[in-house]
Amino acid sequence: MKDLKERIMEISQYLQRLLEPSVYPLVQKAVQAGDKDKLSEICRKVKIPPIYLSTVIFLLLSVSPEQSKWPIPEF
Repeated sequence: MKDLKERIMEISQYLQRLLEPSVYPLVQKAVQAGDKDKLSEICRKVKIPPIYLSTVIFLLLSVSPEQSKWPIPEF
């Protein structure tokens, strides 16, 4: 059984696959539309294991547009 550190590392690697130039524009459109089915299709295309599909999709849809901007504004 994998420990938490290993699972986090794997999920991070799978998220990096979604930044590939061939799929990133598709990911961006699907996230903006909130399309879970399209995200699932894209994740399968880049060979993300089924065990991590729901986690990756949840992470992508849970980050608001304000959180994805850099630098983070001060309060």
